[in-house]
Amino acid sequence: MTLMMPNLEHAMVAERNAEASPWSRRFLILVLLLFGVLLRWTALTPMSTTMLHYDEAFNAVDALGLMRDFRLTPFLPGNFGRESGWAYWLIPFLATLGRGLFAIRFAATVAGLLAVVTMYRLGRELFPSRPSERVAIWAMGGIGVLYWHVHLSHLALRANLFILVGTLAAALLLRAYRWDRPGLWVAGGVSLGLLAYTYFASVPWGGYLGLLLLGVVVMDRHRRRGALVALACAALVAAPMAWYVVANTGQVLERSTTVSNVGAAALVANTKAWGRALFQTGDPNVLFNLPERPILDPLLGLLGVAGVGGLALNRRWRVQGLLILGLSVSALVPSLFSNFAPHFLRGAGFIVPLCLVLGAGAATLSSVLGRFGWLAESRTLPVLVFLVAGIVTGRDFHNGWLTHPQTFVAMEMHINEAANLIREETGPDTYVYFSPFTPAHPVVILRGQDLAPRRVSAFNSHECWVVPDAAASVDGTPSEGAVYVSLTTYEPSFAHQLSRWADVSLLYEDVTDLAPRPRFSVYAATPQMPEPVGPVVQFGDQFEVQRLNSLPETVSPGMTLTVTVGVRALRTPEIAPSLFLHLYSIPTPYEGGTMWSQADSQLCTSYPAHLWRPEETVIQSFALAVPADVPKGYYVIGMGLYPFPDGVRVPVVSPRSNDWDYVGLQELEVVVP
Repeated sequence: MTLMMPNLEHAMVAERNAEASPWSRRFLILVLLLFGVLLRWTALTPMSTTMLHYDEAFNAVDALGLMRDFRLTPFLPGNFGRESGWAYWLIPFLATLGRGLFAIRFAATVAGLLAVVTMYRLGRELFPSRPSERVAIWAMGGIGVLYWHVHLSHLALRANLFILVGTLAAALLLRAYRWDRPGLWVAGGVSLGLLAYTYFASVPWGGYLGLLLLGVVVMDRHRRRGALVALACAALVAAPMAWYVVANTGQVLERSTTVSNVGAAALVANTKAWGRALFQTGDPNVLFNLPERPILDPLLGLLGVAGVGGLALNRRWRVQGLLILGLSVSALVPSLFSNFAPHFLRGAGFIVPLCLVLGAGAATLSSVLGRFGWLAESRTLPVLVFLVAGIVTGRDFHNGWLTHPQTFVAMEMHINEAANLIREETGPDTYVYFSPFTPAHPVVILRGQDLAPRRVSAFNSHECWVVPDAAASVDGTPSEGAVYVSLTTYEPSFAHQLSRWADVSLLYEDVTDLAPRPRFSVYAATPQMPEPVGPVVQFGDQFEVQRLNSLPETVSPGMTLTVTVGVRALRTPEIAPSLFLHLYSIPTPYEGGTMWSQADSQLCTSYPAHLWRPEETVIQSFALAVPADVPKGYYVIGMGLYPFPDGVRVPVVSPRSNDWDYVGLQELEVVVP
């Protein structure tokens, strides 16, 4: 470790010399920073109105939960488990800018821009000597225009915090090593400890920095005390996460064990995939990349090659080259040993050493051209390279990714665009339902808050339907009807099915030449429930069940009967109800007969019972088979209700015709041809 940096006296002199022309240097930094700002903020408006990914929304929901009931926790178990740092990062933005999409998106871009600034600081600490100082400026320019980082800076995901904190920790520890001041060692150790709360891919990065600190302890007696202070601070800050991991190992490792792909063959294949990602084929996942776009465009690729050559051939940069190599390996480890390589989120830490290489490449090219008398001592060439690269990045992001058909689905634009339309076109006393979703979908939850006081929920129409009463009210105000949002691609007959229970009119459909049918549709519906067939059955004090369709009185063996029921909650249910339909002989099994078939299912799992409202009817159909070997004769369809999963039947309150907690819906005659 003592060979990692120039000696302390030389470093101090170099840093003072670097201030010889502060205004030109600051102007150059400002110009490059402006590139980064423009690339990250010009897309704020479209992305803050119609785009919000599932994971982004989940993080925001967690942050809002922490705002309501503030507590300190290292880990959030939902959505396969996540480190809590990003949720806490979101809190001040949500508190000051409101709880809409803009606050979430702005928080991500701020983290990205701070990483751009911190990259300069890391470059200055890694290349402090006078001839090398511009590496820091060019490294900042590289991350400012690199498509990969510009793309991630728009996503409200944990990897942004990892890049920021990881860069800061490396910069502070290098500065602490150079100046050997207690405050710097403490700051570096605290930053290192904070990595534990960012993103699971930061573990190898933090481990690498920790090993370097141990190297200082062993090899440099002058800085041993400072390195021990940094390690102690890191351990103290990371202790709550370590304790949580020990107490909840399975929960914390759930995600990483699910995606792990360990083995020599997998390592070789993943390494090749990352090699191709640099210049040929990048991550195909539209969430993290313009599908298959390589990491480096030709101009930045030129800087990258020059940077590798400069680090390898310049003797003054050998140690820096080894440090950058170590950072590169530690950043890529999470993706090298997991599936779907090159995964640009799990390998996001590689952005940092890559941009240091780009900075070294820009400095190397300027130096080489200067020796031949071209652009001597000029900063024009790197600035032009970054300007053109920034234009290419902006083009690919705005004209490529923002308009990509896969982006529409990945960023849940169907929900967001529909929510914007409903907010503008409907009154506050409206019931709103999204399908095929669940009420726990985080984007539905967040956009539901935007639509308040409208009652917003969701269900899966392939399983069930939810229809409010025609005379239902929202907070005591008569309802203005219901609005249904359907992913038409997956539910092409949604309007036809809904018309059985309501008068339906089309409010909007998203039509595009890229799909054979609308991507989503918005319907206005005035509920018109049919009269029940037969008596309404009350189960306990929580549910009423009515049959909504007629059945034939005569059936043949091998037929399948469709029985549609409507279930209403008399009060907030305390159980998750399951309904059964049985085909009984006469006499019934309770009288010594036989049960010939059954249809049994939990009711509307996509719309959990604890959310049911007394003014809503939950509609579900059951397929009851008439067995092929059933003898001719008379039979009865029995219906009952029981809580899932214990199976203890809910008593029949009315009409009660037996002591066996079921109701006979209808008698049938089986006729054998």
